[in-house]
Amino acid sequence: MVIVSDTSLLSYLILIGDTDLLGTLYGTVRIPPAVENELRHSDGPSAIRHWIADPPSWLGVASSAGSLKRLRSETAEALRSLDRGEREAIRLAKRTDADLLVIDERDGRKIAESLGVPITGLIGVLDVAATEGIIDVADVVRRLRKTSFRASPELYRWLLARH
Repeated sequence: MVIVSDTSLLSYLILIGDTDLLGTLYGTVRIPPAVENELRHSDGPSAIRHWIADPPSWLGVASSAGSLKRLRSETAEALRSLDRGEREAIRLAKRTDADLLVIDERDGRKIAESLGVPITGLIGVLDVAATEGIIDVADVVRRLRKTSFRASPELYRWLLARH
């Protein structure tokens, strides 16, 4: 299975120390160059910059260049309104027929869905990892809540109740 990720999934998993679950769950994760650049940004946390400086073998950078074949004008305009990392991640997922795009930003999720791209978010990835017995979900949620990741209390309760 090959997934495409935007910046937030990798950033938060790096911050809580659980990036290895991606290789275990999905085998390969692809990111576009804009996401790689966001992870390398000098204003970001040093842990993230150090991680992307020596990425794991399951992470690959792939170009998002190429046509998306005549997008409706409102979809094209909405896509342009996203930040570059999200825009390129959606384009890469669509262009390569990825099995899954991991994106948490609401507008990005709507656009990806309108293009027929299968999506999930960080909480969805954690749900799968917990189901597979790869993580202790209560511990991961505790660590995630110490970061700036935003999820509703209901979503956290849902995840904890499932596991």
